[in-house]
Amino acid sequence: MTGYWGWTGAAGLTSAALYLSVVLGSPGAFLLAYLAPLPLFLAGLALGLTALLAAGASAFVIVGLASGSLMAAGLYLGIEVLPVAVLVRQALLSRPVMAGEEGSGIEWYPLGRLTALLAAMAAMVLVIIWLVFAGSEGGLEAAVRMFLNAGLQGMLQAGGAEAGEITPAIALMAALFPGIAAASWVVMIAVNGALAQGLASRFGRNLRPSPDMATLELPRALLVALVVAAVVGLVAPGGLGYIGRNLLVVLGMAYLFAGLAVVHGFILKLAARQVLLVVVYVTMVLFGWPVLLVMLLGIVDQLFGLRRRFAGPTQGEE
Repeated sequence: MTGYWGWTGAAGLTSAALYLSVVLGSPGAFLLAYLAPLPLFLAGLALGLTALLAAGASAFVIVGLASGSLMAAGLYLGIEVLPVAVLVRQALLSRPVMAGEEGSGIEWYPLGRLTALLAAMAAMVLVIIWLVFAGSEGGLEAAVRMFLNAGLQGMLQAGGAEAGEITPAIALMAALFPGIAAASWVVMIAVNGALAQGLASRFGRNLRPSPDMATLELPRALLVALVVAAVVGLVAPGGLGYIGRNLLVVLGMAYLFAGLAVVHGFILKLAARQVLLVVVYVTMVLFGWPVLLVMLLGIVDQLFGLRRRFAGPTQGEE
């Protein structure tokens, strides 16, 4: 029991320290803060939901006291602790199933539904923020332009940009800035969750088996939401079209993971699978545009079942 609470306290302290690195402005703060959800995920996936909530509560207090800001502590609670707690709770759900003649087994909460839940949480927060600014002049888009103008105008001028070039550049960035920010958060949470599960599995402390990436299948309802967001973004005027376009970016992130599942399903059948997977991920990071192709691959797979048609069954864990 002492070890349980010791590891729980260490997880909370570590997460708070990582988060505070960017709040207090330490060198390399962004990279460190990016890993703030990792200790919370590790506590939840290795020790259980109670441990995660205790770690999150202790970290919340530490962040509030160290930063002297209730807003910083509340932001930590909202973007780190609560989403991780929801995902871990769902990830640890299981039910017994009959596997025909092979006997009984356990079915765990599917990876595809966890992915959809993560994207849905980001989309919900985006809609709430949009509603908050709906009554102000220009709505959320105007607020984003003002924010970017204050933060980037000096930087653009220092880089040699002319005064007439700055406003169009900021307007271009503002068009999808909320969606891109939310999509980046989705990637951050997903990466930390995968790292935590990998670490827990490596030391034999994982409470659930590591899911096979190649088996990820998104709910059909998510595709309906994606199509609605696309139509609203293209057709609706003003603020409604603005939120539609940004929701399209956020929901599209789920199909990035679905597309990667297709890639995994095909590449893992090949001899040089490790090298090929590295090439795929490095190409996406370096060039950016392959991300759109992978998203499209995820959509096509959901519509036509590419993996079921061509890849065959998958085995093992990743």
